[in-house]
Amino acid sequence: MAVRHHIKVMVIDDDPSICKTVGLLLEDHGYSPRTFTDPDEAVKVAEKESFQIALVDLRMPQLDGVEAVEKLKEIDPRMSCIVMTAYPDLDSATETMRRGTCDYIAKPFKQDELISAVDRACQNMGIIYTDESELNRLIGQRIRSHRLGQNLTLRQLSDRTDLTTSQLSQVELGKNAASIWALARISNSLGLQVSELLAGL
Repeated sequence: MAVRHHIKVMVIDDDPSICKTVGLLLEDHGYSPRTFTDPDEAVKVAEKESFQIALVDLRMPQLDGVEAVEKLKEIDPRMSCIVMTAYPDLDSATETMRRGTCDYIAKPFKQDELISAVDRACQNMGIIYTDESELNRLIGQRIRSHRLGQNLTLRQLSDRTDLTTSQLSQVELGKNAASIWALARISNSLGLQVSELLAGL
């Protein structure tokens, strides 16, 4: 299970109903959102608090979305900014990307589209991670799959790795986290790189 509760998302839209909807949607997917109907207020808050993602409406009366993105990026260049707009066109998309946004979403958007855009930005930043117990389970599954694919028994893998069959069984079942040393021994014995066991997790 992906862990997202540590990821703070700023939602900036002059329409309170959009703020509420997007905020609840982000919460439902494990994010920690904070909504703003006033972009100037959002910029002031960003000067004091750290946010990883900003969802910014393109057209707002107080401050243009592109200007808001520029100010946010000046405060924190690492922040990923995603622009939302009810008036999509190639010129505005090109301009916002040139000014530092990482994605562009047309309104009305589907919930999956918005969450996919936020997930994508977080993955590019490397800030979504897998829950520890789930990670152990997935690694164990991969080890077991490779072992069975090579017709090796636990005893045979034990002989190759200097790990006991009990230790290997616990790792395969995801009940114990394998140390880096153990993962290196196991992957080497299966003819793999450690990175292959961990790829995509």
